[in-house]
Amino acid sequence: MKPRPAPARRTAPDGPALRRFAETHWAREPVVVTDAPPLGLDRADAHALLVAAATAEDTAATGQSGPEPLRLNTADGTLCRPGPLLPGRADRDLREYVARLASAAPLDGDGWLLTATDPLHRDFSAWSRVRDALAGLWRYVGWPAVPVTAELSVGDRHHAAAESGDPGSASLTWVVDGELTVRVRPEHTGTEYELRAAAGDLVHWPAGSRHLDHRTGPCTTLRVSVPARTASALPLITEAACGPERRRRTRADTPAALPHPLTARADGRLAIPTQLADSARLFTDRLADPDIEGDLLARWAGLRSAAGLNPAPPPRPAVPLTARHRLLRVSEVIRVATGPDDALWAAN
Repeated sequence: MKPRPAPARRTAPDGPALRRFAETHWAREPVVVTDAPPLGLDRADAHALLVAAATAEDTAATGQSGPEPLRLNTADGTLCRPGPLLPGRADRDLREYVARLASAAPLDGDGWLLTATDPLHRDFSAWSRVRDALAGLWRYVGWPAVPVTAELSVGDRHHAAAESGDPGSASLTWVVDGELTVRVRPEHTGTEYELRAAAGDLVHWPAGSRHLDHRTGPCTTLRVSVPARTASALPLITEAACGPERRRRTRADTPAALPHPLTARADGRLAIPTQLADSARLFTDRLADPDIEGDLLARWAGLRSAAGLNPAPPPRPAVPLTARHRLLRVSEVIRVATGPDDALWAAN
């Protein structure tokens, strides 16, 4: 028997919202925060970010740059090449874009959902506002040591057909515009929650949950996934330990595949391939290298200064400073001691 949906938990409108949310709900249960501090993104910002992502995808299709993760889900599945169905500069705002897709072929009036993964790095102003909103929460619950992932979505009458999401990550979803209904099923309880959120609300569910999104009309959201399991740090550590050596090795140095099946000795023990033994020895030696600690520390300082929101926008062109300039600090500067007389500084 399918469990009956539990009523949505909503925070009270009085008091510091983030502190109350952090102390009561974070990593514990699904909840809608109705009085969350503003995210700093509006419909105009979302439209500009999606147009920039679509423009980057068009450029990638011509071979001029790398691909931009952008997908359009419809009632019949994901369109591989949305082409003219993506937002463009001819769409003056999100409402005009949504209206255009309402009658566009091949949608034929069906629901749809456009999602851009990590689109914020193309706009420093938008990225920094979201970074500041996340930093307000991390001050209460702790700073992420690994990157968090942001997804910007706009859709109309779209109902997810299957549960999705990464059970290893907690989720924070800000509703920028419209209304969103989410059915959340934490795997450890078996209880299903139905969360209803409107523009300005923040929806949260802890790691170990699956979810279904429902949009009855036009709705824009920004979802941040926060890795919450120890294994989430392994890719970062592996890159720090093996990345430099892997980049130095040529294609000829790397075997296409290890022998299969492995050779067995007379006593039945498996013979460890030379390539595997060399790789294990290299990894062990690299972990013992004191430089790896400095590398990981530098990565952490960068993530800490970005509130985990990675990738960050590229640095702007350097400004030659003179005695006539005055400096104003507008972002937090992280200082990490790396020795008795040395320190690492990071900002943005």
